[in-house]
Amino acid sequence: MYVSPMAIVRMLSVLLAAFLLWAVFGPAAAQEGDALRFFQQNPSSARLLFRAPPRAQSTLRPRRDLEEGQARRRPSARSDVDTALAPSLTDPSVAPSIFVHVVGDSLSDSLANGLKEHLAPERPDIAVLRKGKASSGLVREDFHNWPVVLRDMLAGSEKVDLVVMMLGSNDRQQLKDESGAHDFKSERWREIYAKRVDDVIGVARDKRIPLIWVGMPPLESPRLSADMLYLNELYKERATRVGIPYVDVWDAFVSDQNQYAAAGPDVSGEIVRLRTSDGIHFTRAGARKLGFFSAAEILRNIGRDALAAPAVASLPKDLSEQIRRDTPGLTPQALQGALSLPDEPPALPVIRERPLQGPVIELTAAPSSPGAQLARARFIAPSSEMSIMVEQVLAYGRLPPPKPGRADDFRWPGDRGVN
Repeated sequence: MYVSPMAIVRMLSVLLAAFLLWAVFGPAAAQEGDALRFFQQNPSSARLLFRAPPRAQSTLRPRRDLEEGQARRRPSARSDVDTALAPSLTDPSVAPSIFVHVVGDSLSDSLANGLKEHLAPERPDIAVLRKGKASSGLVREDFHNWPVVLRDMLAGSEKVDLVVMMLGSNDRQQLKDESGAHDFKSERWREIYAKRVDDVIGVARDKRIPLIWVGMPPLESPRLSADMLYLNELYKERATRVGIPYVDVWDAFVSDQNQYAAAGPDVSGEIVRLRTSDGIHFTRAGARKLGFFSAAEILRNIGRDALAAPAVASLPKDLSEQIRRDTPGLTPQALQGALSLPDEPPALPVIRERPLQGPVIELTAAPSSPGAQLARARFIAPSSEMSIMVEQVLAYGRLPPPKPGRADDFRWPGDRGVN
């Protein structure tokens, strides 16, 4: 019977491994019987000995696989305030007083995660709440009607100080209304979709809640990226038309050639994986970079409101009523005399009309003095050698003679008197 050399090597390896285990775990194995029984009761030891070595992976694969695994293992009961990614950033001694609601499709969850990591260290008083709905958009109102949902959210018992909207990845489909179905990017489709964007903005404006609209990032498919650019142009147009801040994140996730980039610099400048393998969603580093741009706009809105609130609160509700209460005998005539106001407002200054054009001056005419005399008087320079040389150079353009050893001395050695 023929036995291959490889089979002999494997048998010797098994015998050698059994001998080593017997030498190391002799007493324990003796109590149970022999090495074979030890293997049967400890199968993990055999797997550790004979399993194949791990395959080499690229530098970017481990980070992506880890974060994709984190994205797949979603908890069954998810808290609205996302503290799973950075629990150490939350300061329990500071109770949140400002509540930012992040709404939109599944990409808005990554935005909320990034905002949480940016705002928590410096502003523990700001709570970021994830209110997104996967697979939602503005096309399928039968699945999720965002204007209605947002109106109910703002009218509910939860405190809402600011809303951040990010959606669009699921809106590349037909839009239906009473007149029928309309293809994506058609004129009627754009008209209806723009009306729904205006409805979302109008709900926030009616409730006097600040709204920030975040644009879509590039996607791995060139066709999808072109569609996202089309939607971004529409979002920006409708938002800026009514003064709503629009955050453009496109350039942060493209290469130097303006193409989709799965990896790139994070907020610290290190090259890392920013997008997951599906070419749509974000890794943790990508989510942090996504939230970086929106966090600045949020702080500007919150800061502006915080500065305006004390000033508005300090003003009386009825200023004229307070003046009459503080000074009962004050009359309009007395107020005018106390402030030294004139009886009649001063007349507005008269602005004279200017001619459409002034005097014509010929640029090539000979210069003349104010008395119409030609300015031909020769400038008399001091009679020094330096002054004469300056006059020759500046007035007549005559260069001074070269001197030996100077850079402008181009004479041959024989012409310089050198043999």
